[in-house]
Amino acid sequence: MIHTPGKNSRIPLKIIKPLTLLILVSCVLVAGCSIPTIKNTNAKNPGSITITPTITTPTPADTPTTVPVRTENSTGVKKGLLNVTIGDYPAELPVFIDNKSAGVVSVSRPLNLTANVGRHSVRICVVALCNNQEVIVVSSSPAAVDFGEWLKNDVVTGPLTVSIGGYNAELPVLVDNVTVGNVSQGKPLNLVVSEGNHTVKVCVGILCVKETVEVKFAKPLTIEFGERLKTVAEFSTPTVRIVNTSQDGAKVTVDLEFFNPSKNDLTFTTIVQCAYSYIDPQTDWRTGNSKQITVTRSVKAGNRAKQSSDIWLSGGRSYLIEIPRILNTTYQ
Repeated sequence: MIHTPGKNSRIPLKIIKPLTLLILVSCVLVAGCSIPTIKNTNAKNPGSITITPTITTPTPADTPTTVPVRTENSTGVKKGLLNVTIGDYPAELPVFIDNKSAGVVSVSRPLNLTANVGRHSVRICVVALCNNQEVIVVSSSPAAVDFGEWLKNDVVTGPLTVSIGGYNAELPVLVDNVTVGNVSQGKPLNLVVSEGNHTVKVCVGILCVKETVEVKFAKPLTIEFGERLKTVAEFSTPTVRIVNTSQDGAKVTVDLEFFNPSKNDLTFTTIVQCAYSYIDPQTDWRTGNSKQITVTRSVKAGNRAKQSSDIWLSGGRSYLIEIPRILNTTYQ
């Protein structure tokens, strides 16, 4: 029997063991309780023990994760329409949007563009005279810019015609270093230019002829560059020609001239043929034949060069030649 101080009751010893076992089982079943494990860590000293508690950790509940969803147009840039006009101004003029070339506009062909939504600077130029206007582009409705009033009130112009006569080419025309169109044989370029002094230039590659003119209101002015172009650039495209031929027995010397009016250095490859006849020493009959040579020459941009090459004949004696000719020319 165990005596409990302060109590007048006694608990029989035979009830103690079942009660203790019941308490231990109940503790295990309750979440968060742990049973200490007694482990002997020193075999030589069984009296020294370490108590290592076994901790039961509750399994955490699943935490929902939110993943951002990207739509196809989440990074897209909104666009809007922009219309540029010049009223009844009688010319084709370049248009610039935010300092970048956007096309040309004329009285019969307004310039319709698609631009990013937001503020933009629109500029239009009559040769070197320009005007800027600010515009806000929105996606809901087209934005419009009209330069007609500025051109009508502030720009005094005069007519200017540029011609190249019988020069066989289609060439760019520049007014004050701004390209304003092309001129070709039999098709002059008619312009409307702001009143005042201007430099007009026509170029074959890097070879140019130019003239300074004074444009006046309602006073037509024509410039003809044909003869000057023939002096500066006899040919408008890379060309090879035979300028002279001489014969000394079986040797025929051909003088070639290479023209490169383009903006790049070029290497020409030319095939030259010479047809001839000779007396066959075995039959004493005259027989026909021909010989070819390949000539290669490099020429700097905007330059010309000459080169002499020999063609050696064979087969007999008493050679009679025809005028040599160029069969083919390539360049790169």
